[in-house]
Amino acid sequence: MKHRKLCQTTQISAIGKKEKIILLVLLLMVCTIQSCKKFVEVNSLKDQLLASQVFSTDATANSAVAGIYTQAKGLIYGFTVNNGLASDDLVDYTLSSSFQNYQHNIIPASDGALPWSQLYSVIYSANAAIEGLSGNTSASQKAKEYYTGEAEFLRAYSYFYLANLFGNVPLILSTDVTKSATAPRTAVSDVYTQIIADLLDAQSKLGTDYSYTGGDKTRADKWVATALLARVYLYQKDWKDAEAQATAVINSGQYTLLDVPSGIFLANNNEAILQWARYDGEVNSLPSFFIFSNNPQIGCSNFLLNAFEPGDLRKATWIMPGTYLNSTIYYPFKFTSTSTSTQEDYTVLRLGEQYLIRAEARVMQNDITNGLTDLNLVRQKHGGLTGLSGLDQQNSLSAIMHERQVDLFTEEMHRWLDLKRTGKIDSVMMIEKPATWKSTAALYPIPLSDIQRDPNLTQNPGY
Repeated sequence: MKHRKLCQTTQISAIGKKEKIILLVLLLMVCTIQSCKKFVEVNSLKDQLLASQVFSTDATANSAVAGIYTQAKGLIYGFTVNNGLASDDLVDYTLSSSFQNYQHNIIPASDGALPWSQLYSVIYSANAAIEGLSGNTSASQKAKEYYTGEAEFLRAYSYFYLANLFGNVPLILSTDVTKSATAPRTAVSDVYTQIIADLLDAQSKLGTDYSYTGGDKTRADKWVATALLARVYLYQKDWKDAEAQATAVINSGQYTLLDVPSGIFLANNNEAILQWARYDGEVNSLPSFFIFSNNPQIGCSNFLLNAFEPGDLRKATWIMPGTYLNSTIYYPFKFTSTSTSTQEDYTVLRLGEQYLIRAEARVMQNDITNGLTDLNLVRQKHGGLTGLSGLDQQNSLSAIMHERQVDLFTEEMHRWLDLKRTGKIDSVMMIEKPATWKSTAALYPIPLSDIQRDPNLTQNPGY
């Protein structure tokens, strides 16, 4: 298997001992966030001194930014499993209290799996990189711009999920602990304004060919930023700009839809836009939640199983049966193995989503014919299904939402967020989970420890 480095660039073919030490120092610096007195509190003077070393050369700056991707990759397990359980996609067979809390949407504010601190750790590291690269006279101008663009993308990515999971959240754009320690919650609209600003600036700074990763799709380039921007505009109901950004990705010539659904997580497959890389020998932990030999952990819900149309190739390829207690259960199989030698990487952004973004944006602008054309491409390529035609706007939107469910399940948290942004979460959950669902569960609780530490941080309703 090809040895794949997050730190690889066209200028840097390997990371030396000194650079590895600097990366380790930065990661240790970031890890202090998890145990400090405030959720983004750190030793300001110490960090400034470290930053002067970390961003002193192209190589060390590259290592530091690569470390932020490692932090972001650590979110995928909770993103995928917990949010799949919170929606109507997955079911828990372990009966663990943590998984059960998500499945029944009764998450306590003390839940240690809430991604709040991890997302703010990524944001802190991105802020540190942006500050460390700004005005830096040691690193090359090209490297400074590119790495700044990557940090802006990672900050936007983190704030996108914070806003969608928690609602109004503190908008922290520096490493100044005097500001962050008592930061109040910022309106979601203002958070989105910053997300869009970061992604637009990242677009202007990043290259178009993954040259900074030796061709691996494991770090942001212009099209990665554009793909996330298309999603952000969709969530903002800015249909025109969502269509334009998705079209830019589709027309870039960099990606094609896979003809069959297998291989959707294969490293560097033609449809992938961004993937979180694994190193040689790194255990592929996420599929261990799904693939089982004797005792299952997380399986597919009946609602998800019943969503597939007869003959949909995705059900036959991406969902596998297993026997447990003399009953047949089904589990996700987009990842096919937990082996360290398997050439599979978690896919964060891919072309199929961009077609579905454009389909929805077009239908919302009453361009139903072209919207269905985009929808049908995904149906035919991935599902082997016949195309749809003659639908009105409402039925076209329903078909797109259905397609998103069967095409994007277990890829971060599309279903959970789709139910929220389309206003369908109450109607769906009251049918699926009538005993435990409350409307206030649409937002997660702010961690209790952070509420207690920050006098200006208020809790979400219902917790």
